[in-house]
Amino acid sequence: MQARVERDNGANDEDTPMKTPPTIPMSITRWVYRAWLRSRIDTYTRSLHAIAVQRENDFHAERILHRAISTTRSKLQSL
Repeated sequence: MQARVERDNGANDEDTPMKTPPTIPMSITRWVYRAWLRSRIDTYTRSLHAIAVQRENDFHAERILHRAISTTRSKLQSL
């Protein structure tokens, strides 16, 4: 994304209309805002991934605890 730059060749003809400065397709503010939004999306995605991993760890921990409770109950009942 490069803005086109027109150089003055030294010819200053008064009959030619004054050209407006080249416009930048995307303003800097909009570009920064979009970059910030992408950053937020990345942060949210990482947080969701961390939550998913934690839930998976919690699920495995729950299974281990359930087995331990079942084993302990069966030992208690066998006495």
